[in-house]
Amino acid sequence: MFTDEDYAAVIQRFEELSDEKYRKFNEGLIPGTATAYGVRVPAVRAIAKDIAKVDPIGFLSVCKDGSFEEIQLHGMVISAMKITLVEKFPLLKTFIPLIDNWGICDTVSIKANQKDSSDEVSLLWDFLSDYFTSDKEFYIRFAVVIGMSNFITGKYIERYLERLTNITHEGYYVRMGVAWAACECFIKFREEALPIFERKSGGTLDPWTHNKAIQKCRESFRVTPEDKEYLKTLKI
Repeated sequence: MFTDEDYAAVIQRFEELSDEKYRKFNEGLIPGTATAYGVRVPAVRAIAKDIAKVDPIGFLSVCKDGSFEEIQLHGMVISAMKITLVEKFPLLKTFIPLIDNWGICDTVSIKANQKDSSDEVSLLWDFLSDYFTSDKEFYIRFAVVIGMSNFITGKYIERYLERLTNITHEGYYVRMGVAWAACECFIKFREEALPIFERKSGGTLDPWTHNKAIQKCRESFRVTPEDKEYLKTLKI
């Protein structure tokens, strides 16, 4: 059983791995990280994987939210747990309210089984529905980011694009997340995503997010030079 002493050992490990230069860099890059040790992401993920192999439920029963790395570790342990997606849902419901910056949001990895015989993608779609329509900035970004690794598929691309264009929250990290997702949709499903950029039919993005999505496409090595030039003409 994961004890308070075991948790104290994790904190001690954070202290041993702390990098002052990295901590200061992170504080400037990620708002909300004033309380942080400065531990690099691969090291936190390695600790999470070790915990997930031994006693993740025990860890989750004693974990705290006293620092950036503690919250990040919480999400990474859930990500690494070898349990069903449905079993992760209540754990995520407890974790998501702790997210207050993109550095924690974007390091959570939730992947549904994409096989036709599995209904996990559908279950994840339903689970994230309330988060897509939330009024909380990082609830929405979480749904958008998790959506990128699950819904940019032939079966879900149209529905995912519709959800992106229905987001009206003006938070910076929501709009950046939507722009990133729109770019990924264009890269993987050009024909389905192009109408969003052309603003010809269906939903559209707000002008700022629209232009940011085009910028991201133009910066990507996965977009052809011809498409980059065309997208440039579509800027608002």
